[in-house]
Amino acid sequence: MVELSDPKGPVKEGIDNTIFIIPGIIVLSLVAFFVYKLVRSLRERSIAREEKKKAKQQRKDKEMSKKTTKKK
Repeated sequence: MVELSDPKGPVKEGIDNTIFIIPGIIVLSLVAFFVYKLVRSLRERSIAREEKKKAKQQRKDKEMSKKTTKKK
């Protein structure tokens, strides 16, 4: 319970802790969700970049093998 009044005063007011806990849980959940989406996006982009490099290298290797067979 969060105390809002002077502890020495005759009237004590308080706010239940759930008023602070529930929004905190919501904010943490949203942050976790967006961090997850960001990490997943960056991983997918990295994987796509690697696949593109592999495809480019395979094409280059294929062209090199064609050139060497033509020379023979």
